[in-house]
Amino acid sequence: MKRIFTLLLVMFAVTANAQSIKLFYENAPMNDGDTVFVPVDPHQDEAVVYLAYQNQTNSPVEFRVKKEVLYMGDEADLLFCVGECYTGNLSAPMTLAANEMMPEDGSLAFHASYSGSTDPALVRFTFFLTDNEADKVTCYVCFGSGSGIRPAELAKTLRAYPNPAQSIVNIDYMAPNSSSFLVIKNLTGREVYRTEVSFAGKKQVDISKFNAGVYFYGVESDGKMLCTKKLLVR
Repeated sequence: MKRIFTLLLVMFAVTANAQSIKLFYENAPMNDGDTVFVPVDPHQDEAVVYLAYQNQTNSPVEFRVKKEVLYMGDEADLLFCVGECYTGNLSAPMTLAANEMMPEDGSLAFHASYSGSTDPALVRFTFFLTDNEADKVTCYVCFGSGSGIRPAELAKTLRAYPNPAQSIVNIDYMAPNSSSFLVIKNLTGREVYRTEVSFAGKKQVDISKFNAGVYFYGVESDGKMLCTKKLLVR
């Protein structure tokens, strides 16, 4: 009886944390909290990113999209479109049929447009069900390079996965200039990994020879660590 009760609790937890909507970028599935980096060309009027999304359930769902600007210059403009286009922070409700997919090149694809500035911007978009806001998926969009963004904003894009990791870890990062470094240190502060990085991107790091334990990874610029996060190695 105790085992059955435990199993029910596990099933309830999985169900409660399930995400009805899945996001895709360039035809690849995204994880919750992933960051998309979009270059800003000063010779173009705007920078645009497109995302596909899909209802992963066997029933129709009604959802909305919330925009949260984490960093953006005063002169910049940002709008997002999902069915209609919005300059505000919340879309109107939208409905997806069971298992329905909205591709990136479809008329109802999600896209965000950034214009009026070449300064960087960092924006968080959250897709959530209107009848259950806990059922949500979030992504970050970084327009432009990391130059000019404060350390607190850089930390929002810094992410290692899988975490805990065993042999390979992927690290998403954003750096303030083209001569920054991605650094990993062990619990005693000894540096075990360093590589030069430019502005924004992703690094895949072989950690198969790391001892199991707690590490800290982060971005270094001008000899200073701007932000650090914890990495667990098994």
